[in-house]
Amino acid sequence: MNKEEILAKSQQEYKKNDPYVEAVNHKASFYSLIAAMVIAFILFTANILITGETNYGYWAIIAAGAFISYIMNGRSRNNKMLTAIGVLWLIMTVAFTAVAIMNMFKSRA
Repeated sequence: MNKEEILAKSQQEYKKNDPYVEAVNHKASFYSLIAAMVIAFILFTANILITGETNYGYWAIIAAGAFISYIMNGRSRNNKMLTAIGVLWLIMTVAFTAVAIMNMFKSRA
């Protein structure tokens, strides 16, 4: 095999699983999660200050970001405590989403 054949074969192997692309995608998803949580927190705080009401939809967004990160970290590190914390955040996400939906229907009636 010459140099070009080896390079072409290596590029075919890493075309789908390029470590650099995976690292960039991981960083991008991490920072986008943080940005979404910060924006949700700002909107939640602004809603309380301006209207005096609590919108649990924003809390659901914050909780969803937390449960995803805890469950993924717990599974990748085989850490049962992180996974358990992620499950608790998942329960909070479901509860906050249910409260937000109930408040929407209450205000609509």
